[in-house]
Amino acid sequence: MQILESNQGIKPNQGIKAQAAVQAKRLLFVGPKPPPIGGSPLTVQAMLEELALYPSIQVTVINTSPAMDVRKKMTGFNFEKIRRSILILPQFIRKIGQCDAVLVFANDLFAITLAPLLLFLARLFRKPFYLKPVGAGLDLFINAQKKPLREYLLFVLRSTDGILTQTRLLKEDLFKLGCTKVHYLPGCRPLSIVNLVQKQYTPELRAIFLGHITRLKGPLVLLDALKIVSEISDEKVTCDFYGPIHDEIHDEFLEELKSIPNARYCGVAEAGTGPQLISQYDVLILPTYYDTEGHPGVLIEAMHAGVPVITRHQRLSGSNSRQLLSG
Repeated sequence: MQILESNQGIKPNQGIKAQAAVQAKRLLFVGPKPPPIGGSPLTVQAMLEELALYPSIQVTVINTSPAMDVRKKMTGFNFEKIRRSILILPQFIRKIGQCDAVLVFANDLFAITLAPLLLFLARLFRKPFYLKPVGAGLDLFINAQKKPLREYLLFVLRSTDGILTQTRLLKEDLFKLGCTKVHYLPGCRPLSIVNLVQKQYTPELRAIFLGHITRLKGPLVLLDALKIVSEISDEKVTCDFYGPIHDEIHDEFLEELKSIPNARYCGVAEAGTGPQLISQYDVLILPTYYDTEGHPGVLIEAMHAGVPVITRHQRLSGSNSRQLLSG
């Protein structure tokens, strides 16, 4: 109705222009949707839910989520990634002409292999191309490459219409590398309604680890810290672990768990239950030492639940359990 009213007294050609001005923009969104449950897929889901609130934006999604079991080794080249690339390209070519802009989620390997080709196709169709790196270590990845490949990667990044970084640190570091069209877009999760339950007083501190149980997320560091606490303090600290156990740590984690009576494995939490689950504990612990860690979604969920967090970051500190205790 407002559009019709605004067109009164406007010449026909002006009315057409006014209508065109309010037509929805079409965004081609390339990224991993759940499943599997993890940081990037959940961030993609959160962004898609937010974009759905804006009628002026129509989103077309190309899902790049891996089909393989999340517990399997995902780094390096494998046939699954080749298969996904073969499927992504024809979808991209078919859909890009119908869209006004492109947003691509890319981990380091994607940024070096498929993203440049998608950027080239976007340029052929004269569509703006935006890149959102997964995590916060793209600068480290670039600097670790030999000069020819490093210069190639920087050329690709400088050719985009914008880079959306999870952290201000990555934004600053990419700017120093000559990437001037960088914008800070922190990690996000939909605000959850948490039904707070009256916690019964217990003498122990009840902690939770919630996330993928993989070596670099630090579960073994946490188990070591729990063991040290039991040896040097009369205070009782218990910890429940939730999350899929990756193959590369499976046997070692379960073996260590047996020797620590104040820790237990509770299985995989259901998707979307993070804040409510965390609210039942006194503290969330995430001793991650991924040097590419950005804004872990579980920390945002802990904020939603009003639960304090103990964590650390490899780029800012060392990596042993005694430093975790002092954190």
